[in-house]
Amino acid sequence: MGRTAGTLLATTRRGALFGALALAAGCSSEGDLSPGEQGRIARITDGDVLGLDTGLKVRLIEIEAPAPGYDGREDQPFAKEARAALAGAGMGREARLWYGGLSRDDYGRALAHVIAKDETGADIWLNGYLARQGAAWVRTWPDNARRARKLLALEDEARKAKRGLWALDHWRIRAPDDLADAPAFAIIEGPLAAIDETSAEMFALLAPSGIRLDMSGKIGAPDPELQLATGSRVRIRGRIDTSDGSPKIRITHWAQVETPAS
Repeated sequence: MGRTAGTLLATTRRGALFGALALAAGCSSEGDLSPGEQGRIARITDGDVLGLDTGLKVRLIEIEAPAPGYDGREDQPFAKEARAALAGAGMGREARLWYGGLSRDDYGRALAHVIAKDETGADIWLNGYLARQGAAWVRTWPDNARRARKLLALEDEARKAKRGLWALDHWRIRAPDDLADAPAFAIIEGPLAAIDETSAEMFALLAPSGIRLDMSGKIGAPDPELQLATGSRVRIRGRIDTSDGSPKIRITHWAQVETPAS
């Protein structure tokens, strides 16, 4: 962890936000999202959860930060640093919520993109900021994936620069034969071994020889950005299921799939 974690923790509020200013373009209108509540950020619970002074608790959507330990469990690697990154960028700032799908979870939390104001009044998209700083990875849902491709590009930038959690071996992108100590939610990359287009449900089956996509029409046509061809590389993200002895990831929407440049 060393240098990368220390650098993030030592970053000043102004310095932390400087690199995020490029994320502010177009934030005043947010044409792809619907406006929601406003308030001052009064609490930071962990790296992807905050509270407004109105009492509303907010889960930053389309990203996920390493989780702090609960019920006696240990923190996931980089959990404290991720919380510090969100606190440095957002604590005490005026913010507005923006929605791109389901707006509440089962705990009553708002599921939102959050735009905060910096000292100069400029807009900072906190979800994108955390992805770009390597304080969170992209995790989307069928009913909340409006900005997936933008966030995936920011995550990729952070990973290539080995920022934040991407400097840690624990969070590395795994190959299909490198799953022994993988986190439950993982990012797997390998050659696309085969495509089956007759399945009732869609899965990515993980084998040492590569990744097989069992595709289903239930989730619609692939995103235009995807170039799915046997032999090319494919990147899959999701929870690894080993219940039947063969590791696989269920695909519920296309934001879980990337075709990275070789």
